[in-house]
Amino acid sequence: MVAKRRWIYFFLILLNIPLGLATRWAPQYFPDIIRIYGGDVLSATCIFFGIRFLFPVASLWKIGIGNYVVCLLIEIQQLYQAEWAVKFRNTPAGILLGHGFLWSDCVCYAVGTLLALAVAWLAERII
Repeated sequence: MVAKRRWIYFFLILLNIPLGLATRWAPQYFPDIIRIYGGDVLSATCIFFGIRFLFPVASLWKIGIGNYVVCLLIEIQQLYQAEWAVKFRNTPAGILLGHGFLWSDCVCYAVGTLLALAVAWLAERII
């Protein structure tokens, strides 16, 4: 059962990444609301699926809380604007940390977490 869950979350991660990147790389194909907020929502769902992949037997609500906390910590660290931190954020590895704190991102992370919880709950009921 654990291996089957991991495969599901591996597939969801592989599906999620190109969708999230598409909102940034080809925004002209999306409505404004998805172009503006979709990347952050999908980022939260991808982190959720990654945590669930690592911890397939933990309760979903604990994964959801942990996911939202991780997303908030990523957003809050953007308030720190030391020169070295800004330079790191402009590297390929640091780009995952984002550039500027936005309250709307915190809302997007909540929406993404709830969306991922719903998908996970449904996926686990099906298998």
